[in-house]
Parts: sequence; structure tokens; C-alpha cells
Amino acid sequence: MDIENIISVFSRLSGIDEESSVMLRFICENTQGYIISHLKPDADICGCSSKLEFAAAALAYYRYILWSDTENGENITVGDISVKGSAERLEKAYRIYRQAVSDISDIFDDGCFVFEGV
Repeated sequence: MDIENIISVFSRLSGIDEESSVMLRFICENTQGYIISHLKPDADICGCSSKLEFAAAALAYYRYILWSDTENGENITVGDISVKGSAERLEKAYRIYRQAVSDISDIFDDGCFVFEGV
């Protein structure tokens, strides 16, 4: 996985120009490490590098939205739970990330499990 490709995809998802998104390199490096650490032992990284880079960028975008919306001070309250941020932006970012994880589900172990019929 190439960090520059992850930053480029993150830039397109977030709408931040690549020069500014380089400042957010730490988010992309962190998510790259997260994706790599959750790959199955027999994963073909070379054959799926673009999908893996997109998943890392999508996770970086999701985390960026979490952090940036918290700083903007927008409040959301659901029952007893209060969250700062825009629910629509956060939901969109999460859906993008979950789709990216779905695309690499054959080589990625996100810790979730599925019950199958017997």
C-alpha cells in the first residue's frame, strides 16, 4: 500500500486539496497501519492494493469527520447520548468505510462475526 495513494483518495473523499491533506498524513498513516494489522495471514496485498488503499482512505475520512465535527461544535442528542458533529456527514463517511471493508472482506478480518445456519 502506498501512503501517497491513500492521501490522494482521502483528499478526493474529503474535498481537501492534496497540499492541505498532506498535513493530515498522520491520519492516513494510522489507518494504513490499522488496515494492515487486520489483514488475514494469507492475504494477497499486491493483488488488492487499490482496494486496501481505498479502505485506508475511507477510514481516514471517517476519522477526519469525527474529529473535525467535534471541533465545529455542532451538537446531536439522541436519548441520553449527546454527540458533537453532523449526523449526515458522519453517516455518509461510515457508509463509505463499511462499503470499502465489504470490498476487501475476503482478506480483511475486522473482528466481526457472522452466525451461519446449521
